[in-house]
Amino acid sequence: MKKIGLGLDYNNICKDYNTVYLDRDNNDRETVQCMGKVMDWFKEFLSDFMQTFEYEIYRLNQPSSLTLKEIVQKRFFFYSLEKEIIAQTFVLQKETMSYNGLSDWAAAGENSLLIQNDDEGEGVYFYFIENSDEHKWLLKKLSDYSLDEVPFEEA
Repeated sequence: MKKIGLGLDYNNICKDYNTVYLDRDNNDRETVQCMGKVMDWFKEFLSDFMQTFEYEIYRLNQPSSLTLKEIVQKRFFFYSLEKEIIAQTFVLQKETMSYNGLSDWAAAGENSLLIQNDDEGEGVYFYFIENSDEHKWLLKKLSDYSLDEVPFEEA
């Protein structure tokens, strides 16, 4: 079971704003509006995904579930010129399970969705088993968006 990934840039959501300039510490009106659009979009998108698959959210290495609010926040999605960006990884899955790293998640072989933020704050990456129900759902749900295929790297 091969793990693959798709990248979604925020410019798919904020079509009228150059998302390269998103900085979570920037308070100008256009930036704040774009970040709000991105977070609202992801809240609805991830809520729909979780409801469809009856998944909970977990940090990669912690067995306690999180709320959607803990993912959908500026600190996860956007870069900060002052604080850079904290690389974060979350797993959406049915059962409580923690992993020692990405290679453990990849070896598990179970259906789940791994979501990581882009280290430059321009988008997110989704990883899953190729041709899984999650993969098909994402392709259908995101058919109107430009997606980048991204290799899954266990390191």
